[in-house]
Amino acid sequence: MRPTRERRMRLWTYLLDPPVLAILMFVVFYCAVPAAHSLGACLTGVISTGLVPLAAWLYMVRHPGDLRGKRTLSFVLCIAGYAAGMLVMIVVFRQHHIYVALMLSYILTVAGLTVVNLLHYKASGHAAGVTGPATAFTIVFGWLGAISFALLVLVAISKVEVKDHTLGQLCVGTAIAAASTIAAFALMGIVRF
Repeated sequence: MRPTRERRMRLWTYLLDPPVLAILMFVVFYCAVPAAHSLGACLTGVISTGLVPLAAWLYMVRHPGDLRGKRTLSFVLCIAGYAAGMLVMIVVFRQHHIYVALMLSYILTVAGLTVVNLLHYKASGHAAGVTGPATAFTIVFGWLGAISFALLVLVAISKVEVKDHTLGQLCVGTAIAAASTIAAFALMGIVRF
């Protein structure tokens, strides 16, 4: 049986889920940036921005079709994971500015998304989940890192196709994550204006 277009698009939304991309981002920084060679800081990022929020998938398995419940749980787990990760980064790994900047960007992004969603506008967490890492890659790796923004096109197509978001909601999620990441990297002195 061949999967329908909607099922393929839904699969892309799972493969490009923000926690999955967060894990990949922390691993890329650990492997590619000499100043980021701290296994403890990398694992803190992987656990707090990746594995903790991915626990929402367990809810989805037990309650298939309840995407709203998963979305709410995802936000709660993100806030808890990001706050715990930020605390560990500040207390234990504060000398690793790039990891602190990454954690701060996630906290600022989820705060922005939460505020917008509390205003009853469904900003896209998936768009934010691609834009944050892509912005960080662009800041650190230049034009080569900017190539990662291509994933945003795939997220946009898939989220619109499955009717999870409008183009406007995707743009709001993108703007929040880009601004948050730039602000976090500026606060840590990694990018200057």
